[in-house]
Amino acid sequence: MDEQLLSLAFSVEANKGVYALLLGSGISYAAGIPTGRGIVRELCRRIMHVNGADEQDPMDWYEKKYGKVPLYNEVIELLAKTSSERNGLLKEFFEPTLEEVEQRQKTPTDAHRAIAKLVQRGYIKVIVTTNFDRLLEHSLDEHSVQYQTLYHESDIEGMKPLAHADCTVLKVNGDYRDTRFKNVTDELNNYTVPFAQLLRRVFDEYGVIVSGWSADWDIALRELIKSVKGRRYSWYWHAFSEKLTPHADELISFRDASKLIDPKGADHFFTELYENVINIAKVKKVSPENIQVKMKRLKRYIQDKREIELREMLTEHTKEVVSFLFEQPYTKEAAIESASIRSQTAAEKSRTLAMLVAVMAYYMKTPEQGELLIQTAERLTGSRHHNGDPLLLATQGIPLHAVFYSIGISAVMKKNYQLLNKLFTLPNVQDPHRHQLSFLAYTSPHMELDPLFEQVSEGKMRLAPAETYFTYPYLKSVFIETKLAFDEQEFANHFDLFGLLRAIKYRYMNEKGNTSGKFGYKTNREHLIRFLNEGAETEHWPVLVICDGSKEKFTASLEKLAEDLNKKDGFHGQGLLHAYTKFDE
Repeated sequence: MDEQLLSLAFSVEANKGVYALLLGSGISYAAGIPTGRGIVRELCRRIMHVNGADEQDPMDWYEKKYGKVPLYNEVIELLAKTSSERNGLLKEFFEPTLEEVEQRQKTPTDAHRAIAKLVQRGYIKVIVTTNFDRLLEHSLDEHSVQYQTLYHESDIEGMKPLAHADCTVLKVNGDYRDTRFKNVTDELNNYTVPFAQLLRRVFDEYGVIVSGWSADWDIALRELIKSVKGRRYSWYWHAFSEKLTPHADELISFRDASKLIDPKGADHFFTELYENVINIAKVKKVSPENIQVKMKRLKRYIQDKREIELREMLTEHTKEVVSFLFEQPYTKEAAIESASIRSQTAAEKSRTLAMLVAVMAYYMKTPEQGELLIQTAERLTGSRHHNGDPLLLATQGIPLHAVFYSIGISAVMKKNYQLLNKLFTLPNVQDPHRHQLSFLAYTSPHMELDPLFEQVSEGKMRLAPAETYFTYPYLKSVFIETKLAFDEQEFANHFDLFGLLRAIKYRYMNEKGNTSGKFGYKTNREHLIRFLNEGAETEHWPVLVICDGSKEKFTASLEKLAEDLNKKDGFHGQGLLHAYTKFDE
């Protein structure tokens, strides 16, 4: 269950307010709160004893005695005639005595408290429950959470919209303090139209986490769930064992829900979920103030040529990223949603390192600093997981991708083509499964990252999907936040220049594959034309270092690139070769 729970935690953390809870009596089991059916059984037992009878099943006795199944409302009315008497009768089932408080009975459980914390932090905003008790509300009160409780048609008329309320608790069977109970023992055949419409909206618009609900007695709720065809977000069904009721199995199959087995119960499940969500948020959360402090330290180390401190700083952050990658689970098949969340988390975990190397590549003062950048990129090619879900395995390439582009774009911005060429050629691939590849081939997105982000984008990004969907927007924020780029236009121009030079180097090295960045499908490439025009007019153009200083080899590689682009659907090499060779004609 650990891997599935982690996947759920990633989903909840990445999609604040998107998941609703559907809670049954199992959520309050540890608190000693009886189920609705359990209360009816106990009340039937009391009526049976008052009538001088003593049978094994008091509910069967009741049905024989009165000629009908015991209904919640009717059974209560036999024992308590007035509203205050009914509240007094039910209070013993739901409100703790002093002795019970000392024994932590009929008080909020660890599950209720974990749920309240998830609500408090905005991760959960809607809770549907079949329970009569008020333990959830008590826990929300303890955590100072504002919420609205709906359990009757009249409550819906003045409710806040779900999206605007901090928390909405939908008590589909009512509240023990209100005598307008939903019928428990006749299996809850229907809801009022407004209540049914609201529930359908929840089940259509939210992902749902089910816990403690057998689905046996709530016919109306079961049928309502089956009437909702939407599949916007995943469903997760927490159970105490593999063996569920046939009705639960039917709903799990219908909703294509993920079943999470935790025999330790709801307390353990929700506590683990909350802690995992918070830990993921901590990994992703990088304080802007903390980043700025690191940037200032980094620039001071660069300027003062403090090579030891620079090495320690980059090594520390590289180790953090590598440790994160190594600790993640990869073995089980993952949904696209899980791969998307893992991608986001890996990207956020790599952000500080990407910012550090981008700044260092731009401001570097010594050859040793350049060597450290190359070594940092090389370290990210090390030991990886190779068995598991292909999409999850592909996410391991995200930190290297971020660092590679960060160093390369900064080198282009600074016109440090010596560093750029070293980046393309010097790092050795440490991955034992792919050590025969050149670094440039190893970092090509077409092997893993393009397929990953084509899937994550649900097929919307078919042209250079890794760059278009992930790399460009991600690094745009890195370069603007570090103030290396003035604005998006300036960043976009240098991003495309890096992509062009990388593609030319790829052809020069005769690497296999038709690698091209997003520059290859853009219609506006005036900045690339100007760059190549400048090269054509410049004697001893520094850029030629990527082709060993040879203008002829650069031209041949550019020509091959233009041909490849013209062969690829959606791409074109128009104007590139002419821009560089027009003075030779």
